[in-house]
Amino acid sequence: MRVLITGITGFVGSHMADYLLENVPDVKIFATRRWRSKEENIKHLFGDNRVVFEECDLTDRGSLSRIINIAKPDVVYHLAAQSFPESSFLTPVMTLTTNVIGTTNLMEELRIAKEQGICNPVILSCSSSEVYGIPKEDEVPITEDNYIRPANPYSISKVGHDLMSQYYHKAFDMKVIITRMFSHEGKRRGKRFALSSFAHQIVENEKGNGDGFIRHGNLQSVRTYNHIDDAVHAYWLAINKCDYGEVYNIGGDETCTIGDALDKLISKSTKTDLKKKEDESRIRPTDITLQIPSSEKFRKKTEWKPTKGLDEICDDLLNHWREVL
Repeated sequence: MRVLITGITGFVGSHMADYLLENVPDVKIFATRRWRSKEENIKHLFGDNRVVFEECDLTDRGSLSRIINIAKPDVVYHLAAQSFPESSFLTPVMTLTTNVIGTTNLMEELRIAKEQGICNPVILSCSSSEVYGIPKEDEVPITEDNYIRPANPYSISKVGHDLMSQYYHKAFDMKVIITRMFSHEGKRRGKRFALSSFAHQIVENEKGNGDGFIRHGNLQSVRTYNHIDDAVHAYWLAINKCDYGEVYNIGGDETCTIGDALDKLISKSTKTDLKKKEDESRIRPTDITLQIPSSEKFRKKTEWKPTKGLDEICDDLLNHWREVL
């Protein structure tokens, strides 16, 4: 099986590669990376002859055409994105360019490759629960038919990503599947994300480099957490069992406030005197405060279910930063 992964240097992309290498015996991975991409998530893949890295930027159609012609993929995992909602408030144009124009460029080059008989892959277009924005209380749990109310430039960009992905399926009969993943965490998650930021600060304090405070934003927002290992397993099942042109929510079983998750992380620390402190810079101009998914459609199609919960997520985040710092 020949697999193209966009965004392999990121959190999910690197774990997706790990899953494929461990579970798919005949896999050959072709991976996009930019010259400025950080490599800490993929260093362990260097030297593995099953992984081929190619310089590629989603905003450069020439580089996309080149890697598609080299890879001739059977499967595409489209994971490359500007994926940090907070950053999107400061860089809306870059966010929209990467996530909407970049996705369109990829789909267009795959369309051309299909017409030329080069390849006709199954494409997993990985979107986000952020597209639903702020649901009303009677709309929870959130289904795939829920209203779309994007609340920040990132979520607006993922709506565009979804619509372009659906367009290429409908217009050109491309084998596109769209997933909307809810909160997912684990080792290698960047410290700009809430739980990883908390874990990073806790470990800094454990090592004597902190001031005893864990700084946070809104702790009342509700999330349903999914472990990264379960997330990438879900993505593997999606390409094998889901219907082309359909949208599927994927989310865990364990729902709590961000504050509850922070309390659990603090309870697992070797430091017993940590205190919480609100930091206004960590509060979004518009916040998505209620994310509880219905994954029933996906679970019926794939028989997927989470195997790890918030305990394992917290352990993995803390242990990751203890190893890195």
